[in-house]
Amino acid sequence: MMASNLGTAGFERVTERGWRSGLSVLMGAAFGSWWRTRRWVIQSLLWTVVINGSLAAVIWGDAPDDMSVFTLYGVMTMFAAIAVTILMQEAIVGEKRSGTAAWVLSKPASRPAFVLSKLVPNAVGIFVTMLLIPSAVLLVQFSLASVDVAVGRFAVGASIAALNLLFYLTLTLMLGTLFDAAGPVIAIPLAFAFGQQLLAGVPGLSAILPWSLLVPSAGSEVSVIGAIIAGQPVPAPAAIAFTGVACVVFTAVAFWKFSRTEL
Repeated sequence: MMASNLGTAGFERVTERGWRSGLSVLMGAAFGSWWRTRRWVIQSLLWTVVINGSLAAVIWGDAPDDMSVFTLYGVMTMFAAIAVTILMQEAIVGEKRSGTAAWVLSKPASRPAFVLSKLVPNAVGIFVTMLLIPSAVLLVQFSLASVDVAVGRFAVGASIAALNLLFYLTLTLMLGTLFDAAGPVIAIPLAFAFGQQLLAGVPGLSAILPWSLLVPSAGSEVSVIGAIIAGQPVPAPAAIAFTGVACVVFTAVAFWKFSRTEL
């Protein structure tokens, strides 16, 4: 009896059933990969320096233009979107290729729980380290430089930047369920990120592409984020709706495809 107890002492009884089977364990491990390691510290420091350092030259210039500052903030978050693709490229593909996904799912863990454990913890980690912490530091810099900004409007603008990051996160996650190699999983989002400059020239597309959230387009001199933070009319509201719907579609396809994938 003692031997039996010792043999099972390191295991935790899981009572979850159905699609939630194994969810808490997988979530705990995924969140731990962010918050129980130095990963969050490294990412926070990196993006605080990238975003704040880039804006410092404009903020502390001889005649800082608030609109230029707000627009540049959105542009700089585009680099974070590229980083999201790089971070997420192996989230599904890597575990399929290594056999880890098959091993995890041979335990009492469901496929929806597996996908959720890749989506939610990474989204939270990315939002906090690439946007929340750098943006909080940026607000302090705004205050020191006497840049006139409403915290509420800035928070809404940052949430639009977060929506753009979610677009690339869910796109990369979906591609990870569709392909078995990392090449197309990273190539397609990066090609789309940079190719939007060309697609924006197509009539009608410039008003709905995620690019418009960050960069002035659709015949406007200000981006969606810049306009929101400055309290001006939003030049491309359809881009917000399109990006949000795309995130939902990408997520739904990821769940659907992974539930039918042979591992």
